Amino acid sequence: MKLIVTEKPSVAKDIARVLNIKGSRDGYMESRDYIITWCVGHLIQLAYPEEYDQKYKSWNINDLPIFPRQFKYMVNQTTQKQYETVKSLMLDDRTDEVICATDAGREGQLIFGYVYINAGCKKPVKRLWISSMTDEAILEGFRDLKDNKEYFSLYQSAKARSEADWLVGINATRLFTVKYNRMLTIGRVQTPTLSLIVQRQKEIDQFVSQPFYEIAADCGMFTATWFNKNGTRIDELEKAEDIAARCRGKEATVTKLQTKRATVERPLLYDLTELQRDGNRRYGYSAEQTLDAAQNLYEKYKLATYPRTDSRYLTKDMKPKLAGLLQNIKDGWKGSEYCVDKVLGQKINADKRVIDDSKVTDHHAIIVTPNIRGAAGMKLPEREHNILKLIVARFIAVLDRKQEYDQTDIELKIENDKFKARGKKVVIPGWKEVEDIMLGKVKEDSEEGEITVNLAEGDTLMPNEVKVVTKKTSPPKPYTEATLLTAMETAGKQIEDERLREEMKSIGLGTPATRAGIIEKLISVGYIKRNKKNLVPTQNGIQLIEIVHEKLKKPDLTGEWESQLGKIAKKEASSKDFIVDIMKYVAEITRDAKTNTIKNVSFESSSAKSRKEPIGLCPRCGREVYESKNSFFCTGYKNFPPCRFSIWKEDSALKEKGVAFSKSNVSELLKTGQTKVKSQNDGQEKALLVKMTDSGYRVEFSFESAEEQLPQTP
Repeated sequence: MKLIVTEKPSVAKDIARVLNIKGSRDGYMESRDYIITWCVGHLIQLAYPEEYDQKYKSWNINDLPIFPRQFKYMVNQTTQKQYETVKSLMLDDRTDEVICATDAGREGQLIFGYVYINAGCKKPVKRLWISSMTDEAILEGFRDLKDNKEYFSLYQSAKARSEADWLVGINATRLFTVKYNRMLTIGRVQTPTLSLIVQRQKEIDQFVSQPFYEIAADCGMFTATWFNKNGTRIDELEKAEDIAARCRGKEATVTKLQTKRATVERPLLYDLTELQRDGNRRYGYSAEQTLDAAQNLYEKYKLATYPRTDSRYLTKDMKPKLAGLLQNIKDGWKGSEYCVDKVLGQKINADKRVIDDSKVTDHHAIIVTPNIRGAAGMKLPEREHNILKLIVARFIAVLDRKQEYDQTDIELKIENDKFKARGKKVVIPGWKEVEDIMLGKVKEDSEEGEITVNLAEGDTLMPNEVKVVTKKTSPPKPYTEATLLTAMETAGKQIEDERLREEMKSIGLGTPATRAGIIEKLISVGYIKRNKKNLVPTQNGIQLIEIVHEKLKKPDLTGEWESQLGKIAKKEASSKDFIVDIMKYVAEITRDAKTNTIKNVSFESSSAKSRKEPIGLCPRCGREVYESKNSFFCTGYKNFPPCRFSIWKEDSALKEKGVAFSKSNVSELLKTGQTKVKSQNDGQEKALLVKMTDSGYRVEFSFESAEEQLPQTP
C-alpha cells in the first residue's frame, strides 16, 4: 500500500477525489491501493531553548549566544494528534512506499522531511512534483513520480534557513530585549527590511527641496527645452531669465531632425514578487492579499499554476500547449477575444523571453491552467478575479509582438542657444495594446506626445512664447509594497532593468514565498505602519534600527546568505559551512552588544493595547487573541518562533458570503470552532453556520445553512 502525505486537508481531498480514494477515517482516507493523510502545516518545529537546558526559560544576557550542538525538534502541540496519525501510518506494516505530496517547494520539502525523519521512517519515498492542481496535472504527476532523493538538497537548504532564523532570532531577540528591558523582535530578514524603510524615511526627513529652472519654447505642435552640455537644469533664476529674454521674439532654426524606429520589449511572465507588485500598483492590494488570492486560484479554483515561484519563464516542453491555453482563455474570459485572435493570427512570440529551461528550477512562471475555459461560469471573489485578470493579461501580452514606435528628435537654435524636443508615434501597438484593452490604459509620467509638423533641417519657425519654468527638486518617495518588494528582491540596490533584476534574485532579502509575511510581521509588531499605499516606520521601528548592530541591518549581507541558501539547494555549497558562518555572525553581534554602552533611546509603550479585553485563546499556541482594525490576532506574534494565527476581517471567503464577524462570533469560533451569523449577499439575508478550520498556518472557513432562524437584531 502507498501512503500519500499532503501539506493540508484541502489538497488531500482533491487528490483523493482524482484517485478515487473514498474511505474516510480519522485524520486520513484510504482505498485498496492508497492511504492519504495530511500534515496541517508544520507538525514538527525546532525546539525552544529551554528544551536544551531549563536555565534558558529565564532570559539572561550572560547565557548568550545559545548554540545547540545538535538541533532538537518538538511536536507542534496544537496539531499533535495529526502528527501521531501521520507517524503511525508511516510506520504501519501495510505501508511499503511513501509519496511526498506537500507543496512542491523548499518549505514543503522541509515540512515532510521533519515529519519523516522524526517519525523514524525508513521506507522508500517518491515525490509528487506538480505546478497545477487540475485533475489532469495530478494524474500526470502520479504517472511521473520522482525519487525524493533528487530533492534532498532542497530539504538541506530549507533546514539551513530554518536553523539560521532560529540562531539569529533567538539570540538577537533575547540580547536586545534584555539589554533594553523591552520586548524587541529581531530577525535575519525582518530587521534589514526594516532598515531599508527607516533609511528611506531619514532621506525624506533630511531632504531640503531646492528650486531650479528650465526654459521652454512653445512651438505650437511641440514644446522645446533649452539645453547645454550639462543638461536642461539652470540653478540661478537670473541666468534663466537672461536666456529667455534674449530668445524671445527670435526665429528658431531646425539644426537637427531625426526619426528612428524604436521598440518597447514585452514584459516577462509573472513570478510571485512581480504579481504582488502589480497587485499593489493596480489595486492597492498588500503582498499578503495578493499571495492569498493567488493561492486560492491555484488550490481552490484551479485556474492558475503554483504561485510561490521565483521563475518568470516556461520550459520548452510547454511550448506546444501555448496555443491551446490561448484558446481556453478566449472561451472562458470575457473581453479577451480580440487580443487572443490577434496573437493567434500572427506567429506566437515564444522566444527566449518566454521559453528558457535554464531559468526554471522548482516551478515555472505563474500562468493560467486549461480550466480557465470554464472561468466564465464561476463567481470569483473580487480580489481573486482581479489577480486572475492580471495573470490572463500578462500571458497574452508576452506572446504578442514588441511595441514599435517612431521616435522623432528635433534640435533648434535661437541665436546661440540650443533647444530640443522629442516626440513618439506608435506604429505597431503590440503587447501594449493587449495590456490597455485587458487592464485599462495607465498614463505614464514621462509619456511623450506625437510631433506631426512638417519640418526639415534648415527650416525656420517662430516660437509662440519663450518662458522660464520654475521647478523644484523632489524628495525620495516613501516605499509602497510594490517598491519595497523590488528593494527586497535586489537587497536594496536600485535596479530598473527587468533582466538585470532577474540576475540579482539570488541575493535578495527573503524569497517570493516569505516576503509578504515579513512585511506583515513588521506591521504586527509595530515597527512599520501603512499610510494609505505607503509603508512608513513607527518611532519604535526607527529606535530599533538605531540600537541594533550594524550587521543586523545590512541588506547586502542578508542577500549574500540567501544566495548561499540557493547554492545549497543546487548542491553548490555546504549547509554546514553556512551554519558555521551564521554562528560566527551571531557571536560577533552578541560580543559587541554586551560590551557596548546602552544607547539613550525611548520606545513608545504599548500599554493601551494591553488594556483591551482578550476575545479568546489562540487555537495554535494558547495565547490571548485581541481585535485590531483589520483582524483578530494572536499575541504570540511577538514570540520566537512567532505564532501567526489571525482572522482577517476582509477575508475573501467571508466577503464572498457577505459575512462580517462580531467579537462574540470570533469568541465562539475560538471556543467551539463554529458560530451562527447573518449573511448579507445579493440583497438576501440568510442564517449561516460558519465553521473554522486551522491548517496550522492558514485559517479556512466552510459554510452551512443554519438549522434554526437567528434572532432579529434589535
